Amino acid sequence: MKNNIKLILAIFVLAMLASCGGSDDGPDGEPDGGDGEGAVNIPTAAALIFPLKDAECNAGKIVSNRESTVIFEWNASDFTTKYTLQLTNLNTQEVETFETINTELEITLLLGTPYSWKITSSSSATASTAESEVWKLFNAGPGIENYAPFPAELVSPPMGLTITNPTTVDLLWKGSDVDGDISEYEVYMDNNNPPVTLINTVTKSEIKDVTLQANKIYYWQVVTKDLHNNLTKSSVFEFRTK
Repeated sequence: MKNNIKLILAIFVLAMLASCGGSDDGPDGEPDGGDGEGAVNIPTAAALIFPLKDAECNAGKIVSNRESTVIFEWNASDFTTKYTLQLTNLNTQEVETFETINTELEITLLLGTPYSWKITSSSSATASTAESEVWKLFNAGPGIENYAPFPAELVSPPMGLTITNPTTVDLLWKGSDVDGDISEYEVYMDNNNPPVTLINTVTKSEIKDVTLQANKIYYWQVVTKDLHNNLTKSSVFEFRTK
């Protein structure tokens, strides 16, 4: 009889320990950091709406002979408490940032000027953020019949890359134009900043097998031209060889 009572007590104690013991699971049986209690929701990327991608913007309100106001719009992103709009003047590479809790923002732009913009979604609950795509626009001005191309976007080699045991390199960039009338690209590369040596003039957005020397710093830049003799210069990228 005593042995039976001891056995029952032992089973009872083990059951209590199992029910009250520590666990890494949340209240629904999910690990902490999942969708259970204590999980933090990360903001998602916003989807851009307007001004349209790589397009002429003529929907702004003219406020002077140099400026107009344009309303930027994007879709709401999940788990977001604040949006930061980053605006880059592609002629000067000057960057401005604007913060808002709304999904639209009116900004004053220079007429006849190309810009790029993107939205960063952030939350007060986490340091993690999410970035939208980068869109370009040309803020139209009165009397403009054709537009200069957007400055080329240099892709490869990326800024600051070090190439080991080099012999040649492929240069790659992206070009775009509101009118769609890009005629050619002039590509400059040498050891000066900015580069002054024209290595080739091409109609495609790449040059393959450019000869390199070891232990050099190279700078390269692309000049985009259109059929109306408008031209724009890209930023200057740098890479090293060793």
